[in-house]
Amino acid sequence: MELLEATNGTKIAKTEENAEGKTKKERAKRYLPSLPSAASAADMNQVEYLGLCDRTAVEWNSLKNYEVFSLSPDGSFPLMKVSRSKAVRLADREVMMVGGGRCFRVSLSNHPTQNKPQS
Repeated sequence: MELLEATNGTKIAKTEENAEGKTKKERAKRYLPSLPSAASAADMNQVEYLGLCDRTAVEWNSLKNYEVFSLSPDGSFPLMKVSRSKAVRLADREVMMVGGGRCFRVSLSNHPTQNKPQS
């Protein structure tokens, strides 16, 4: 007896390949170059980023994925939202599970500060 499999309202004959879950064609593996890495900390430059931190707290759900935020109003110890329920501390790349709450958005800025001449 022939086995039938229903998909999208049509019936097709169930074959050995469908039973094993091989319904898609196998793709050729793409060989992409890896990221270059620094050999040691001596090869790295010290950088400093300027940013702006919101004065009012926002709900966790209002943040978009990969948006930087802080739990304190001064913007210290920045974190990044990576999914609906996870955040990553940027200092040590530790993943935290998050159910909700309030936080302060941090916007990394590339605008240089204007140094006022002192009198």
